[in-house]
Amino acid sequence: MRSVISMLLLSLGLVGCSSNPLSPTGEAVYYALQTDTSLRSWVDACYDVSSETKQQALRTQRNWWKRNGAFVESADFGLAYDIIKVTDDRAETGARMAMALTWQVVETAEQEVNELMTGASDKEDLCLRILERYNEGEMDLRGNEELYQGLVKLQRRSQSQGKDLAMKRASVEKRTKTVYGRSFYVVEKLAKRHGCPGAQVQLLKNDWPHEVYDGRCPDGSYILARCEWGNCLITE
Repeated sequence: MRSVISMLLLSLGLVGCSSNPLSPTGEAVYYALQTDTSLRSWVDACYDVSSETKQQALRTQRNWWKRNGAFVESADFGLAYDIIKVTDDRAETGARMAMALTWQVVETAEQEVNELMTGASDKEDLCLRILERYNEGEMDLRGNEELYQGLVKLQRRSQSQGKDLAMKRASVEKRTKTVYGRSFYVVEKLAKRHGCPGAQVQLLKNDWPHEVYDGRCPDGSYILARCEWGNCLITE
């Protein structure tokens, strides 16, 4: 799966030479987004295991985000800024690269969590041990000094170039008359899981990291999905 990420990042200009598959920026972006998504996957998986894991999941997510949220947002900026550079001339291509990368990050995290949960004889104990590692800072983004410094640089870039990014995005959307959602592929897969294969998915709200989609199922029924940072849930 890492090779897929490398190919996507190469297309986005986040990859270096062949001897170093991911550039420092690409490594930092992937590191932050994957760590954040892994935690969110653990929170989702452990939420309904027991009342104790539910409380721990909510507490852990809140505490981890307080310490690391700014750097996750900086990583997303680094990815989005380079995507916009691609999409200036190839809007659809760049947007689909972004959607595919978001899908791959979520897919990798969910698969890792599902494999561990399936093989666990005591799911409550596993959840509490994993969540405690995140809560106590073992999985903080500061844990890798080199990549952490890359995130610090991205944070500085986001502060100085954030307005420029917003203007470029608006220009692309105005010219192409199309708004693409980063979680499109995630929602398609989620619809299939909920008995709606082949759903016609449409973006209703695009305010990344928050997105809302609806999907028309072959039987004429509809689903509504709400997403946050590429993690999506079907709402009843």
